[in-house]
Amino acid sequence: MTEEAETSRAGSRPGLFYGWRVVAAASVQGMFGNGVVSSGFSVFFQSIRQELGVSYTAMALVFSLARAEGGVGGPIVGWLVDRYGARRMILIGGLMGGVGLMALSRATTYWQFVLIFVGLVSLGKTMGMGQTLMAAVNQWFIRRKGLAMSTLMTSFAGGGAIVVPLLGLGIATIGWRATLLYAGIFIFLLTLPVAYVIRSKPEDIGTLPDGDASPTTSEGGPASAETGARAAPTDFTVRQAIRTSAFWLLLIGLTIRTSSTNAIIIHIFPILEGEGLTEQRAILFVSAMFFLAIPLRFGLGVARDYLPPRRILFVGMNVAALSLVPLLLFQGVVGVVIFIIGFAVVEGITSTNWIMVSDYFGRSRFASIMGLMSLFHNIGMVISPIFSGWIRDTTGSYNIVMMTFIPLFVIGGIAFALARPPKSPSASPRYLATTPESADA
Repeated sequence: MTEEAETSRAGSRPGLFYGWRVVAAASVQGMFGNGVVSSGFSVFFQSIRQELGVSYTAMALVFSLARAEGGVGGPIVGWLVDRYGARRMILIGGLMGGVGLMALSRATTYWQFVLIFVGLVSLGKTMGMGQTLMAAVNQWFIRRKGLAMSTLMTSFAGGGAIVVPLLGLGIATIGWRATLLYAGIFIFLLTLPVAYVIRSKPEDIGTLPDGDASPTTSEGGPASAETGARAAPTDFTVRQAIRTSAFWLLLIGLTIRTSSTNAIIIHIFPILEGEGLTEQRAILFVSAMFFLAIPLRFGLGVARDYLPPRRILFVGMNVAALSLVPLLLFQGVVGVVIFIIGFAVVEGITSTNWIMVSDYFGRSRFASIMGLMSLFHNIGMVISPIFSGWIRDTTGSYNIVMMTFIPLFVIGGIAFALARPPKSPSASPRYLATTPESADA
């Protein structure tokens, strides 16, 4: 059966809006794909570092190089998704990531590990297990976007909560190599049915976003621009977006949030072991953090319909800053508990961050805009893990890392707070920075 006939059949089925099937399929892929490659891969940090006999800095370099690849590949993948659709990228990327994990289980030298992780696993994630999934879901919704995107982003946190303890159990019982092998086989096989279900956009099956019979129009007028809940869809080109102050303020906040959290997640197990926890207790605490992030990602994402997202992000970033303070002041479980609870909040605002980008700039070029942002924020994600590893190697602790990230989180929160909604590009021949906002502005 041709893809055109297949999509026609899909669009003709009565009942549940097909976009929710896309959300479900993308969420499964995101849960396990991100659970292994992003949230869960730090579980392998110590085992691989010790077997290959490398320093904390050298191990962090692997993750940084992967982010460098994501920075270069992100804009390209975003352009490909907007031009050719998400479905093909998800299939290619998922299969590539699965093969990469299987090959990684056979790496015997440090540089083999680097080349496979960066060249296959990370590129596969960029293409089929991260931004492409968000771009696919974003195409299907306008009015219900908060619920749909929050569901997807919640699945990423769910992957951390479910996959981290499974990977830890696998490493403890069958070793890290066998665990990677089976994880790769699972991701490879999972991608096939996911790609079968995914459709790139509702127009492919003859419908519109949210299953509407006619294009969505504003129900609430300009007053809804701040929350985005009922705002009329406005699509920016990449050029129009980068000419707004909102784009650059969002990029500053995004870069700080992703760079700081990425470094801490990569180093989280040696950080917690430095607080006196065993490896197994550290796994339990990290799993608990991702479990806490599940309701937070969903709730804070949906809250975008009722509260200005920039306020949610401002509060979340400052909570993240405060969560690092106990690691400097306390030794042991008390400081760790406060850190885990607080850091779950910054994991929780991830969905709000990307929903805000979509609210501000629309759906038609969302993947390209997100890809362009990744080019910039991945630079920070390259530097921050290496910096953290170097500090740990030279000082024997992560204290300077915490003292660096605390003020950065605060600065990022301020940037988010200042990012007001941009005016529609059709509203003025010369693009202005802001639109009328609700009374809180």
